[in-house]
Amino acid sequence: MNQTPPQTAREIAVASLADRKHRSLWGDAWRRLISSNTARIGMAIVLFFTLSTVISHFAWDYDPRIDLDYSLKLKPPNLAPTDGVESMHPFGTDKLGRDIFRRVVHGGWNSLRVGLVAVGVALTVGGLLGLLAGFYESMPMGVIEQAFVSGAIGLVLGGLAAWIAGQLLLAILLCLLGGVAPFVEEMLARRDLPPALARLGGVRQGASVKPMAGEGPRALARTLRWAGAGLVLGVAPALPVNVHVAVLCGFLGAFTGILIAVSLGGSLLSDIIMRLMDVLLAFPGILLAIAIVAMLGPGLDKGMIAIGVVNIPIYARLMRSTVLAVVQQEYVVAAQMVGVGQGRMIFRHIFPNTLSPIIVQATMGLAGAILSAAALGFLGLGAIPPEPEWGSMLGDSYRYLTSGAWWAVVFPGLAIMLSVLGFNLLGDGLRDALDPKLVTD
Repeated sequence: MNQTPPQTAREIAVASLADRKHRSLWGDAWRRLISSNTARIGMAIVLFFTLSTVISHFAWDYDPRIDLDYSLKLKPPNLAPTDGVESMHPFGTDKLGRDIFRRVVHGGWNSLRVGLVAVGVALTVGGLLGLLAGFYESMPMGVIEQAFVSGAIGLVLGGLAAWIAGQLLLAILLCLLGGVAPFVEEMLARRDLPPALARLGGVRQGASVKPMAGEGPRALARTLRWAGAGLVLGVAPALPVNVHVAVLCGFLGAFTGILIAVSLGGSLLSDIIMRLMDVLLAFPGILLAIAIVAMLGPGLDKGMIAIGVVNIPIYARLMRSTVLAVVQQEYVVAAQMVGVGQGRMIFRHIFPNTLSPIIVQATMGLAGAILSAAALGFLGLGAIPPEPEWGSMLGDSYRYLTSGAWWAVVFPGLAIMLSVLGFNLLGDGLRDALDPKLVTD
């Protein structure tokens, strides 16, 4: 009788790997996430608030402008009609006789929406800035990258000049100036232009003529050239408005040209971005948000912008630190050695490997954004009355605690507390599930 020979340890391992169903890293992270009690509780709370908010917004009509009944002012919660209150109010009524339950449910649409949009703004802007700062910390910038950065500088300062003069053409011209400048400088350096133009860049052609000695004269010529171009492009469109506006726009155009003339290196770009983030971090977050809303005016849209701007440095710093760790990996070095373009390297090899900490921070950032939106609403800088929003509901009702109307404050406060708790618990679960140090099953 033939017997199968015993298998070696290597053969057993190979057989077990062959029988094992293929699982992706994201699939393993999802299994760890749903196996965590903390994450499950957080997901349940987040799903409850999300579904109730979306369904009520689209399926339960509510017009806050006509929702008032002074005869029901500050009535306590009741689950059935009584002699004094013929309607049912599970959360009671507020100072205008409005049903607090309905306002809490519909206010969730505004509060959660502010959190999502603010985190989206902060994540997009801060993540992109941190990605560029981390990558170019140790990588040289090509002509295309310099053109992109110079064009962005021209667009920002040109947008400011366009806002002052009311001329959109200013932003377009200064953006084009920034985008074209690196290519012109590259052509000047290679002596591809006619001799007359090449001399402007400090490059003289001919067998007996040498280029200018030293970087100083060339840098001065480059600065004067682009500052003059920026001055002309800033003054010309604004001159029909008035002389004072033309002078101011000309100053912005010249300053744009000076910045464009600077040879931006990778480390310099990183330093500029991160120092701007340090400036934003120097201000207390809520005070900076209040200042931005005070400048733009109250309203939910302004609150979204303010909270998003305040949180930009958090995502920029996190993204930069993550990119600095990823860019030293062997696969990134190999991609650089074989000549992979910088854009492809950033978005194909580096960005996907930075998502784990960013997702965790975004989830927990939603909780902070909801709290910030509630704080602005409490101070009267959020939703414009009578639009329901949890923070503004607290601001309208806290003074009635002394008269015993606790329900006007407790239920909006519970909504804020539970939603923030849900996102924090979900963020903790995501942090554990996406931890690369954990070994997959």
